[in-house]
Amino acid sequence: MTTELQFLREARDRGDLGPLFDAMLEGMVVRDGEGCILASNRAAKKILGLSAAELKGRSLTSLPFEYVREDGSPLPVEEHPALFTLRTGEPQTAVVMGILHPGRETVWIQANSQPLLDGTGKVAAVVTSFADITPIKRAEEALRASEARNRTLAEAIAQSGCSVIITDRRGRIEYVNPACCKAYGYSEAELLGANPSIFKSGETTPEEYATLWRTILSGQTWRGELSNRSRDGRLIREAVAVSPVRDEHGEVRHFVALKEDITQLREEERRRHALFERVARLERMELVATLAGGIAHDFNNVLVAVLGYSELAEGLLKQDGRLPRVIHYIEEIRIAGARARELIQQLLNFSRGGAVQPRLTRLDDIGREAVGLLRATLPDTVAVVADIDASLPPLSIDPAHVHQIMLNLLINARDAVNGKGTISLSARRVFFDRTQSCASCRRDFSGEYVAITVRDDGAGIAPEHRERLFEPFFTTKDVGRGTGMGLAVVHGMAHLYDGHVHLESATGKGTAVQVLLPADLMQGKVLAPVP
Repeated sequence: MTTELQFLREARDRGDLGPLFDAMLEGMVVRDGEGCILASNRAAKKILGLSAAELKGRSLTSLPFEYVREDGSPLPVEEHPALFTLRTGEPQTAVVMGILHPGRETVWIQANSQPLLDGTGKVAAVVTSFADITPIKRAEEALRASEARNRTLAEAIAQSGCSVIITDRRGRIEYVNPACCKAYGYSEAELLGANPSIFKSGETTPEEYATLWRTILSGQTWRGELSNRSRDGRLIREAVAVSPVRDEHGEVRHFVALKEDITQLREEERRRHALFERVARLERMELVATLAGGIAHDFNNVLVAVLGYSELAEGLLKQDGRLPRVIHYIEEIRIAGARARELIQQLLNFSRGGAVQPRLTRLDDIGREAVGLLRATLPDTVAVVADIDASLPPLSIDPAHVHQIMLNLLINARDAVNGKGTISLSARRVFFDRTQSCASCRRDFSGEYVAITVRDDGAGIAPEHRERLFEPFFTTKDVGRGTGMGLAVVHGMAHLYDGHVHLESATGKGTAVQVLLPADLMQGKVLAPVP
């Protein structure tokens, strides 16, 4: 009986084996019982990178290359499929290994081995077939590298502190990262399939959204700031970049939005700007105060001479009985000088140039006096109401300063009602449990104060005027009706005692100016919060 090995040898001797092997696309190698190569086909020579002469008679240990496993570690010769089959008689299939030539790129093969039996049924030789799978291995490696990059990118996006939103071309959300869910207070399930308009705050104009969509639909990236709202209604200011994502044909299929919460940054910028404005405002007022204090005394001395000589001249002319027109002129000079003297006194008060003489002062006594003085200058169409808490303890304060505060606020209220309305003066304890901002110095404050409030139902203060109300010489009154020093003096008197000013005004609905003096000025006070 002819054995498989005899058949192969006879076919080789007849010349039939070569054409059969060379017609195969896979590499074929026949090894004898010792593992030495008897024959190889054309595909084997090409894959192994050796000629027939270099292969014939070679054992696995004498070949000029090494075999490696898929993980790159060396493959011992005894684990080669051909030797395994020779040793055990068992065929091997789909064994992947690499051929490593010195200085060359690894060639990857997938090998099978089949035993050839002699007449007694023993393994006398082995046929190994193998295919070059190097392109497949390269593709797998590229795929693994791509998957690794994608995993890294996905992890980076998932762990990013910025909100990431991916939508389709119609704006439906297809992906959100955890930072986005945390920022807006929605779960991933609630956002997937929704539209980003769910975040709209109403503060971004339709024109801005139109520009955004026009930009990204044209294939460009839009960058800007948007105001959005979280689920609980909290306003979020965001720096946003929205970019189109194109497919392999260059068509825009998706949009990716990167959002960074800059709410705190913008708030800090606003605070810094407010601080700079506050410092500049105080510097301007301090400059005017210094200037006023420097010139007021000298100017007052000049006015003493003007008023003194005008009174002497007026007296002499009246005794003479002649030149009544000149008497009138001198009277006008005297009146103008008296006004100038009042202005100088206000400048001195504002500059804090005078000595402070605090003593126990009851606000109700000074309030009645100030209201009485104002009533004497008012028509019957203006009502003045005093509502001062009689239980207030006396304040350790200069009564002249309290009088200045009340009278200046009352005069401003009188001018605001313009001949018809109601003016009220009140004083009581107040407690602020939330931080407030001073209308004149812009500093924050809270706690217990004694509030002196003058309220009117006049035309109110225009928003564009509120920033400058307490600046010296700023006035909205007609020429000749005010010097612009009234509220500046109120500012100076209040802050002389570490107090503050609170202002409420609405156009057409009147104004309330509240001077807040520290509760520490009270004698025998009880520090219980007052709602």
